[in-house]
Amino acid sequence: MRVPNMLPPFTTTRALIDRLDEWINAFTQWHLPLRREPSPQGGLDWKFSSETPEALQLAKAVRAATSIRGAVLLADAGMTTEAGSLLRMTADFAHEIIAVAEGLMAGRMTTAQQEFVDQFFAPLASTPEQLESMGKQYYVSREQLFAAHRRIAENTTGQVDLLRQTTRFLNYGYDKYVHGGYPTAMELFTGRTNTFLLRGHESARNRAATLSAVAAKLVEVLAALAFMAMNRRDQPLYESIRSAMRELEGSGEGTREYLATQM
Repeated sequence: MRVPNMLPPFTTTRALIDRLDEWINAFTQWHLPLRREPSPQGGLDWKFSSETPEALQLAKAVRAATSIRGAVLLADAGMTTEAGSLLRMTADFAHEIIAVAEGLMAGRMTTAQQEFVDQFFAPLASTPEQLESMGKQYYVSREQLFAAHRRIAENTTGQVDLLRQTTRFLNYGYDKYVHGGYPTAMELFTGRTNTFLLRGHESARNRAATLSAVAAKLVEVLAALAFMAMNRRDQPLYESIRSAMRELEGSGEGTREYLATQM
């Protein structure tokens, strides 16, 4: 029975986000022990013992896990626009993991893939003067990394145009949250009191729609983790993650149909 103003449970999504700890910890074992080295700002920083493409994948997976967990917490609190910003970041991290995975599977990194890895591990400027002396920095673009996704699609589904169009359209929408686009501010206005909802959206439907977006992004995160397992030739880990993907897709929690039946 539908209960007005009650959030759908999103049971599968929440359970699988809890399992991210399990999978990230499994990947971490491949990179232990980490080392500590002096920080330019004082104290000690943790570093990977080997700053490899696989280490980059793990670092991005850590951020994907924390970002999507943060999006759930924000959605539950009604901070839907901030959740949207985190989901945009989550998508980038998953996209980058898969782009690097393609190079590892091919047995050689393209110039763009290797440059992306090198830039990731490059030391940060420790003073404003040092940053100034470095001049303008040019980073590997999303479009350059998408070339790896294109190659994967060419060798699997063959639906390169559909992948490009869908990815571009999703990023187009989520970018508005990151940059404070007009629709994202107006999303928080309520005619009931003629005010902006600065302490969280009061609509259960709006919060549920955000949680459904979390479920859809979680599919992308799990796909990225599956690629990581393939890179490491860890079949049991791969099967565990793929099984979770099938469970999530079967739940329908990332679809409009789920919301329609629950609210």
